[in-house]
Amino acid sequence: MTASTAQQVVYDPYSAAFKDDPWPVYRRLRDEAPVYHSQKWGFWALSRFEDVRAAARDHETYLSFEGIDIDDTAKDMSAPGFLPDIDNPRHDQLRRIVQRTFVPRTIAKLEDDVRRVVTGLVDRFADTGTADIAQDLAWPIPYAVFFDVLGLPTTGSDREDLVRWSHGLKDREDDDPRLTPVAWDALHDTKDYLAHVLTERRAHPREDLLSTLVTAEVDDHDGVPYAPARIDRDSEIVGLAFVLFLAGVESTSALLSTAFRELARHPEQAAGLVADPAGIPAAVEEALRFDAPLQVAGRTTTRDVELHGVTIPAGERVFLVYGSANRDERQFDDPDRFDVTRPPQRHMSFSEGLHGCLGAPLARLEARVALEVALPRLGRFEISGPLTRYRSTPNMRVLDSLPVSFTPSGRTS
Repeated sequence: MTASTAQQVVYDPYSAAFKDDPWPVYRRLRDEAPVYHSQKWGFWALSRFEDVRAAARDHETYLSFEGIDIDDTAKDMSAPGFLPDIDNPRHDQLRRIVQRTFVPRTIAKLEDDVRRVVTGLVDRFADTGTADIAQDLAWPIPYAVFFDVLGLPTTGSDREDLVRWSHGLKDREDDDPRLTPVAWDALHDTKDYLAHVLTERRAHPREDLLSTLVTAEVDDHDGVPYAPARIDRDSEIVGLAFVLFLAGVESTSALLSTAFRELARHPEQAAGLVADPAGIPAAVEEALRFDAPLQVAGRTTTRDVELHGVTIPAGERVFLVYGSANRDERQFDDPDRFDVTRPPQRHMSFSEGLHGCLGAPLARLEARVALEVALPRLGRFEISGPLTRYRSTPNMRVLDSLPVSFTPSGRTS
C-alpha cells in the first residue's frame, strides 16, 4: 500500500451514500488501505478481521474513554457509568454489578416469556398476508423483553414516553455528527426519568435490573453502596442504567430485521429452517456476521501502533470497523453470500475482550425464538416495498421498515 493509493479510498461513515451501501468501500479499505486515515474527520480505521479483533482484545493499547460512538454521542451523551466508554479498573467493577443478569443460564430462563411475546406479535398479522417485519416484530420484541428485564413499564403512558425518547436519542442527520435538538431533549427526559425510578426502587426494590443496580455494592469486598444518597441525572448509577436502556433494543431490532430480510431474499434457506429448526441458531449467527448491527466502534491509542507499514500515533482516534471485518475474504469464504449453512466461525458483531457485548445472550435468544415462531407462519414470504433505513448514529445499521407479503396459513395462493 502506498500513500497515494490510500488517498484514493474514501471512507466517510457519516455520509448517506456510504450508509446505503458500505460494502464496496469496506472491500477497498481491506485491500488498499487496511490502516486508513481520514484527513477530513481526523480518524484512523482498521478494517481487516485479524486487525480489528486484535485491537478489540488489546484494551491497554486501544482505550475507550473518548467513546465508542463516532459522532457527538461520544462527548454529549457519554457520562459516568456509560459502560462502553469506561476503561479498567472501573469498567470491571461496574460490569460485575450487572453481569449476572446476562449470563446464558439466567437468560435461558426467559425463553417462555420471550416466546409468549413473539407469539402475541405474530398473531396480530399472521392472518393478514402482509406485515412490516421491522415495525410489527423486530422493534416490539426487544422493547417488550428488555423493558421487562430492566424493570421499566411495558404498558401505559410511561412506556410510550420511554419508546419515544429511545428513538429520539438516536435522532441524527446524515453528513452531520452533531446531536439534534430532539436527541438533546430525549437525553434529559430519559435520565431524569431513570433517576426518579432508581430512587423509587431503592425504597421499594423488585425483581428487576434497576433494583439490582440501586441495591448493589461497588465491590464485593468493601461493602460500599453503589447508589449515592441522592440520585440525579448526573449520577454514575443513572449513566449505567441509561446505557443499558440505550443498548438493549436497537441492536436486537437490527439483528431481527437483517435475518428476516435475508431469508425473504433466500426463500430456499427460509424453507430449510422451517423443515429443520435446529439450523436456526446458525442462521442467527450468519445474520449477525452478514450485516453487523454495530458497524464500527471508536477507540483511542495509548502508544504508537505500527501496522501494515503505517504508524498510528499515540492519542489518535481509531475506528474498529466490525462491519468490514465480518466480510473479510481472509477470514470467510465467499463473505458477501448469505448462507445459513455456513460452518460456525467467529465474527465481530458482538466484539470481544473487555467490551464484548453484555447483552449478546439475550439478543441471540430473542432472534432464535422469533425465527422459530414466525417462519412457519409466514411460509414463503417476500419483500413487498421499499426498505427504509432507521435514522440513527453512524455506528449503527438498522432498518425502520421491512414490508413483506405472504400467504397466510390455511389459504392457497
